[in-house]
Amino acid sequence: MKATVQRLLWMMPIVLTTLVVFTDARPAQAQTCFRELRNCFGRAAGRDSWWRMWADGLDCELSLGECARRSIIGR
Repeated sequence: MKATVQRLLWMMPIVLTTLVVFTDARPAQAQTCFRELRNCFGRAAGRDSWWRMWADGLDCELSLGECARRSIIGR
């Protein structure tokens, strides 16, 4: 039991260093995506017909999905 605890304590810095190196620590891009969504919905709300407003709103939703995908995957 004591040997197991000592081995875990010895490996802890290695595990933590590996986590820090392999995790991509960058600011969350979700705020940017939702800001773009808000602006897009604002433009869509100004359309002259219901159909055009609905289609532009759907395009806004698809753009949000694309923005989120780029934020998560990075491409």
